[in-house]
Amino acid sequence: MENIPFGMLITDKNYLASVYGPAIGKATVNYYCIKFKSLKDIHMKVLEAAIQYTIAAAQLSN
Repeated sequence: MENIPFGMLITDKNYLASVYGPAIGKATVNYYCIKFKSLKDIHMKVLEAAIQYTIAAAQLSN
């Protein structure tokens, strides 16, 4: 199965990996992307929080 990329636009390139990386589960997190093979491999509440943060950050930058 392929990785499912979730691209994000965040100005602080360390924030996503440092805040959500340790807690998300079996995923690779860098400054713009969370990659995982299956939804069962990650903690959905952490992914949801990362998405909500990204949406808020994008709205503030506009």
